[in-house]
Amino acid sequence: MRFMKGILIGGIVTAGIAMIYAESMEQGKRKVMRKGKQFAKRMGL
Repeated sequence: MRFMKGILIGGIVTAGIAMIYAESMEQGKRKVMRKGKQFAKRMGL
């Protein structure tokens, strides 16, 4: 059960980071990193 939960959360985080990266590719890497860190904090990582 823990394994499936880990896969699910990992997939969601990966998809979220990919979306954020694609969305703000034009805005520069600093904003991507900031958004990624905020997303990680929200997920509780």
